[in-house]
Formats: sequence, C-alpha cells, structure tokens
Amino acid sequence: MLRLFTGQRSALCDGLHRRDFLRIGALGLGSWALGNHVQASAGAGDRSYVKDKAIVLLFLAGGPSQFETFDPKPDGLEGCTSVAGHIPTSLPGVRFASYLPKLAKLAHRLTVVRSFQTKHPEHNGAHKQLLTADLEVKDGQAIREPGLGAIYARVAGAVHSQTGMPRHALIPPTTDYLPVRAGFTGAFESVVEGAQPAWLGPAFAPFQVRAPMGQGAQRSNKKKDGDESNPLVDLLNPQVPDLQLDGRLHLLKQLDQLDRQLDQGRALADMEQFRRQAVDLLRGGAVRKAFDLSQEDPKTLAEYDTEHFRNWNCDEASKFIRNGPSVGISLGRQLLLARRLCEAGCGFVNVVHANWDFHARKNIPNIPEGMSVLAPPLDHAVAAFLTDVERRGLSDKILLVITGEFGRTPGLDKNAGRHHWPRLCPLVLAGGGLKHGQIVGQSDLRGGEPSGNPITIDDFHATLLHAVMDVHRMRADVTLPQKVHDRAQRGQPIAELF
Repeated sequence: MLRLFTGQRSALCDGLHRRDFLRIGALGLGSWALGNHVQASAGAGDRSYVKDKAIVLLFLAGGPSQFETFDPKPDGLEGCTSVAGHIPTSLPGVRFASYLPKLAKLAHRLTVVRSFQTKHPEHNGAHKQLLTADLEVKDGQAIREPGLGAIYARVAGAVHSQTGMPRHALIPPTTDYLPVRAGFTGAFESVVEGAQPAWLGPAFAPFQVRAPMGQGAQRSNKKKDGDESNPLVDLLNPQVPDLQLDGRLHLLKQLDQLDRQLDQGRALADMEQFRRQAVDLLRGGAVRKAFDLSQEDPKTLAEYDTEHFRNWNCDEASKFIRNGPSVGISLGRQLLLARRLCEAGCGFVNVVHANWDFHARKNIPNIPEGMSVLAPPLDHAVAAFLTDVERRGLSDKILLVITGEFGRTPGLDKNAGRHHWPRLCPLVLAGGGLKHGQIVGQSDLRGGEPSGNPITIDDFHATLLHAVMDVHRMRADVTLPQKVHDRAQRGQPIAELF
C-alpha cells in the first residue's frame, strides 16, 4: 500500500514549493512498485559492460557559490573572492574557501573542475536540465528526457540481480520528523522531478527514502531517547504476518482487475510472480539490512553526525532565527545511507542537500549567514564519507560527485548576497577508480567564466556514464534505445579523469 505524506512546505527564491511525496508502504517503494523493477530486470540480458562501480551524486540544490567553496580566487577583485578568506590545501598551490578546512586536507583525493558551465538561471529548470541533459526544458515544465540515474538503471538493470537492491535511489533531506520548523534544508522538489525516468517508464524511477535523524535531532515522532530506528526499516520489518501480506497482495490483484477489460492470461500470472518476488525482497535480505543504520558501529555513526550543526529558519530580514531550537541537518546520515545502498548493489544514488541560495532577500540569507549554516555540515559529512569509504576499501568502487544547478555571481550586492550564475558551477569528484589530486580548467579573473573551453552538461553526463560502464562495448547492445546510447556519447568525458 502506498501512503501519501504531505510535509512542511519550503520555497526557494522562485517560489516553488516541495511536492507531496509518495512514501513506502508494505508493497510500494517510493513512487513506484518494486514488482515493476523485478519484472524490468528479469529480461535485462547480458550487461557485462557495466562496471562494478557506483555513483553518489551529492546535489547542492539552490546554487552553491564557487567563491565560497572550491574556487575562492585568492587574488580576485573586490567581491570576486571568498568573503571568509581562503586556506591552503593538501595540493601545493591550491586553495579552498576557509569554510571547508576538512576537505582542504583531503584535496589530494579530489578532482576540482573550475570550468563547469550550466545554462539555465532559475532553479526549477536548471535542476531538470542538469539531470536530464535537456537544455530546453523550462521552469514548471515536465521533463521530457530521463534523469541520469534512470539512464544508468536502464542500462544496468532496475535491480541488482543478486541482492535485489534497486539500482537507482534518491535520498532527500530529512525534515519529516520536525515538530514545527522545516529548517533551512527544503525546496528540493525539482531535483526529484529531474531524477525521474520520463519515457523510460516507472520501473527506472529512483527508489526514494529519507535517512533517519539521530537522537540529537528534534523529532515529532521520536519514541525514546537514543532511538536509532529507521522508519523505513520499521515498514520493511518482516513481523507483518504472511496472512496480512497475502491479503494485501489479493487487494492489489483486485485493484488491478479494475483496469483490465480482458483476461491477459500468462501476462497476469507473470505479474503476480514478480509481485511475489518483490514481497520476498521486502521480508529480509540485503535490501532491508541496507537501511538499518543500527547495524553500524556507533563510532561510525558519530563520525558522520551532522545533526549537532545548527540549522535555523530565516526571518523576513534575511537573518536566521537563532532563539529557538535547532532542527539539525541530516546530510551525514544521508551519505552514510548512500554508502550502505552502494554496498548492497545500488549503482546510482542521488543525495540532496538543499537551499544553497544566498540572495539576502526576504527569508533568504546572505552569503555569510547561509554559508555559516550549510558549509560546516557539508565539510564534515563529505570528509567523513571519503574517510569511511577508504577505510572500507570502497574508494575505487564509489564515485562521489558534488555539484549544483549553477554558481553565484561575481561581486556582492549591498547586502552581501550573490545571485544566480549559470556561467560557472562548482563540480568536484572523488573516488571511482579515476585519477584525482588535480584541478581541471580555470575560471577567469572575476571567477565568473571558464578561462578556456567549458565543461558542459553533456560532458558531465558522458563523464559519469563512462565511469560506470564500458561505453565502447555498450554501443554493440542493440537492445538499448538510441537515446540511451546518445546520452553516453553526445558529450566528451573529462579526459584528465581517465
């Protein structure tokens, strides 16, 4: 049974609000039926050109500033350098903004692209353009092309053949457990839209799940102090009696029959088989275990913890309201959950860290205020993730990609805000067995344009798909739609990575 949850609404500067999300029930996962995924993977055929790799795409929704992150322009003009200064990194001669001290120490494990360029200047369309490589999709318009993760799932198969883990997942910020405040982490709905499968069909939609908040977070449904349970695990818990599951299967069958005018014979029997397999996956195994963060060493949970960082709402004067309780930030657990999903066979995980939109307008903070809230958990969580995957021997398997839909303007306005700027967008990669410890491309003196040929959205898609599959061998697979082939071949992979 699918359940519809309506969360608190939070808007970016374009006024677009978070949509209601279909959440998991006993037989439904995210906005799709797991049975569809089992069925879609049953006929996937030979996919030996798909590498044993996974991508975690950390999407900084809202438009992170290149100046206040990975391109601080130490010698830049006034307003065209990081407002909080810059610090040395582990790469000689390379500096990051001072907001990122932990990542500065890990720069030798990163590739920082300083010439990535997007196109659209507003959030809704820009999110969807980046994820679908359709540069004509507009604000408020439904996507026409599949998201990058859906393309991957179409090639690799909707679920992992051994573990049953969906290949494509999305982990948004956790805000459902808050008694009053949404905190400055909302407005990520168009990222979710951009991750959808479009004409590929619902079997390749992202498996959407929220990471649980820790014991330090303010949660409206908190059971007791120290409770580390994941609501998703509770829903997957095989305590549901077989009779009840069978009853729900029977109800599903009855509902399906309402839409059937004719008996489809064998096709109906096959569908029931796939649904039965889906329930078996829900009852136990790698899928359910992947969501159970209580299986993690408490030290690992502590290393990832970002809920101790303060997270506030913003008032009409563009200042954070700091006299109430902080709601915490879930990014650490989002990334920990992403690692666990990858270990269990997921190949493409979208992780959303939202509201990097620092205009200094009504209810939207300026650069110093916004960075003071969102940068520390980013620095901490990504550093913890990189340390953890290295310790577990997963650095060559998991490719972490950090980007947003665009960057911010050169120059500060009178309120210390920066505005939308698609001519330059932060892009950082780590792991995945690629070459790192380098800067790719450069920005101009003002930090607003690539100083040479830009890395485009098509190049971005080609790079990620080449990282997780042998595209040359994939070309011989005539079972894939031509548009899927085109997505991997239209752009040029970033040569320095391979």
